[in-house]
Amino acid sequence: MFDFVDRNRKIVQIILGLVILTFMFWGIQSYRSGGANDAASVDGAKIAMSEFDLVLRQQQEDLRQQLGSRADQSMLDSPGFKLAVLERLIQRKLFTNDAEKVGIAVTDDQLISAIRAMTIFQKDGAFSEERYQKLLQGQGLTAVRFESEVREDIAREQLLGAVAQDGFVAQASAMQFVKMIDQKRVVNLVSFTPEQYLKGQQVSEDEVAKYYKDHSGEFKVPEEVKVDYVVFSPETLQSGIAVSADEAKQYYDAHKSEFSIPEERSASHILIPLAKDATKAQIDEAKDKADKIVAELRKSPGKFAELAKKYSGDPGSAANGGNLGFFKQGTMVKPFDDAVFSMKPGEISEPVHSEFGFHVIRLDGIKPATTRTFAEAKDDIVQEIRKQQAGKKYSENADNFSNMVYEQSSSLKPAADAFGLQVQTSGWIDESGSNPSFPSSKKLLKAVFSDDSMKKKRNTEAIEVSPNVLVSAHVVDMKPAFTKPLAEVADEIRKKVVQQKALDAAMQQGKSTLVQLQAGRETSLSWQPEVDVSRRERQGLSPDILKAVLSADVAKLPFYAGVEGPTGYTIVRISKLIDAGEPSAPELQAVKTQMKNAAAEEELSDYFMGLKGRAKINVNRSLISGK
Repeated sequence: MFDFVDRNRKIVQIILGLVILTFMFWGIQSYRSGGANDAASVDGAKIAMSEFDLVLRQQQEDLRQQLGSRADQSMLDSPGFKLAVLERLIQRKLFTNDAEKVGIAVTDDQLISAIRAMTIFQKDGAFSEERYQKLLQGQGLTAVRFESEVREDIAREQLLGAVAQDGFVAQASAMQFVKMIDQKRVVNLVSFTPEQYLKGQQVSEDEVAKYYKDHSGEFKVPEEVKVDYVVFSPETLQSGIAVSADEAKQYYDAHKSEFSIPEERSASHILIPLAKDATKAQIDEAKDKADKIVAELRKSPGKFAELAKKYSGDPGSAANGGNLGFFKQGTMVKPFDDAVFSMKPGEISEPVHSEFGFHVIRLDGIKPATTRTFAEAKDDIVQEIRKQQAGKKYSENADNFSNMVYEQSSSLKPAADAFGLQVQTSGWIDESGSNPSFPSSKKLLKAVFSDDSMKKKRNTEAIEVSPNVLVSAHVVDMKPAFTKPLAEVADEIRKKVVQQKALDAAMQQGKSTLVQLQAGRETSLSWQPEVDVSRRERQGLSPDILKAVLSADVAKLPFYAGVEGPTGYTIVRISKLIDAGEPSAPELQAVKTQMKNAAAEEELSDYFMGLKGRAKINVNRSLISGK
């Protein structure tokens, strides 16, 4: 659904970001068990199953698009994911209920204004009733229901805005914070690594045998299988679809607009930037500067690139003389776009005011609109028809494919022959799915290594490993799990024991040296060059070393600290402090804003936890568990 608050207000993104935290602290155990007809209820207000299903599908699809091939369907179907979605709906209901309790009302004018401002419903910069109705129908929403939800969203926004009002941050507090994060500590490091102590390390046969016994799990080779498998997807179905020249020509004639290439224009600009909250004096000053540039270009048009490099506030184009390349109409912000597509080649515009500032524009060239011929577009058309027919064939036959691999479970060949698919054979795979050539998912691997597949030699069910991709597998060969014999891994063990002994020696020497340094005794060490470290400038230090530097008590210098790590032992020496200078006004203001936002987030968190703790919440537990 079109979520007004989520799309238009940062404040609600903050509160919705608390979903994961509340899930961690509350979990499903914090909810009472509810009935099976609704997803949940909050103080008697129902969350319908249809609403939950719709939001769940939307969230799953959003993640599939974001993650692409990395999307794991088993994660998207997991109880944890479902609970996170339900938690979000419960939050919304809590906020809606509280908005009603405190008497927040949304007028019809506010509602109309909010909907008309949504760009998703606009065409050519204006609200389109036709687009509005069409998009609502596509989402399965009535206007009454959608407008009711937007009204609730606006009320929640007003409520949360009142809760998270900016608090006061003292100038002295902000100043102290800036100085703290910008204070630098002059640091030297010296490292004690295993490589320095490898020489002379001896390993006995008894030590090798003991390591083998104590770490036998390291030498276990897991059970492995080879499988035949069939992939049923629109892509695998395309190869069996033939498209005639007549079909392609009919498609071309019916979709000629798809093969039209709109006019493109190339322009250069000089931007005099303005902040969105610029004062009238700042606007007048920027306009005057742009006017002077235009006047200079009227006298010397050939100086455009030179002036762009000198004056333009657009770093992406200034270095190229202001050149923006070719673009279609509607690509740029409207004032800029309108100006460019009303100019003649070589023409230089008067200053154009947009949300970014004032633009001085030169039109460099025009590529007229063209239409691809049938011969030029034929290959793309054939591919598009195949894609469409394959998608249709997939939708119509996905259930048939699933049924066939299940009903004729002794072989994948009948299903492959029926749908024109290829039976492929994997390499050796284990339950971790480490073989990248096999299109596995956790759910498919679990099915492959089940008793049904391993012992009864049946096809796995058809499992969706990614959107619109079904895979069924059949085990054709197996290797049982085993532990490698000592003789085979003895050399590997010796290397590991030597490395561990060298690491122990490095640790021991590092700790001993630290004691001497802290006692004030001189030692001969090869310190690394000094670096100036602050909370902003970390100089590539590891998190553990950085923590030791920044948490050190620097009342008395030099200060020494030791840091243990997987690659050895590091001694940190802090020899000097460099206090920060006075921050600039913009820097100080930015810090004050950050501190205010942090305070607002804390207020929102406390407010939500309070609402939830007082509410009577019932959830449909079977909905989350999947039972």
